[in-house]
Amino acid sequence: MIDLLLTVEGVLTFLNAILVAMVMYHFVQSYKEVKSRFTLGLLLFSSILLVQVIFSLPAAALSGVTYAPEAVVFDIISSSFELVALLIFLNLVRK
Repeated sequence: MIDLLLTVEGVLTFLNAILVAMVMYHFVQSYKEVKSRFTLGLLLFSSILLVQVIFSLPAAALSGVTYAPEAVVFDIISSSFELVALLIFLNLVRK
């Protein structure tokens, strides 16, 4: 059971990393056109967010330490909310 939960958490984290990378791509394209400090700030923000997503990979899967299934469920819920927020943000950035 815990292996399945960690797999779901890992997939959500991977999807979040892809979405942040897509947001960064749009900010890079925008910065190439506009070259404003605001766009550069957005690019810096998204790069820090990408680092955060990468470091939020399931620690239990990487370290061999076992989590309680309830803790993993809360991580999955958190990652799911982050995924929805990133989808909304990417939709706004693309327009």
